Amino acid sequence: MKKTLRCMAYQEGGVFVAACLDLSLAAQGDTMQDAMAKLEEQIKDYLSEAYAEPAFTEHLLKRKAPASMWFKYLKIGVRNFFSANTGPGKLFREPCETVT
Repeated sequence: MKKTLRCMAYQEGGVFVAACLDLSLAAQGDTMQDAMAKLEEQIKDYLSEAYAEPAFTEHLLKRKAPASMWFKYLKIGVRNFFSANTGPGKLFREPCETVT
């Protein structure tokens, strides 16, 4: 079964941050694309490890980000909605294979 993971990318200080809210993962880069690529690789590695430990898979796949990150996600979404996606942040989704 396929699932999509909710992610966001934004600039904070002098770096770009990409975060996956559904797995509570984050990566930094010099550009938004760099941070997103690093996060994508981190997600793949995390999922590989999660599925390698069947006793913990379900728990590892339900690790959500803290409420403050979800608030930031919603704030970026609202800002982008009202400014035609030209805001300082970006929302995106990453595919995820799930085992049932």
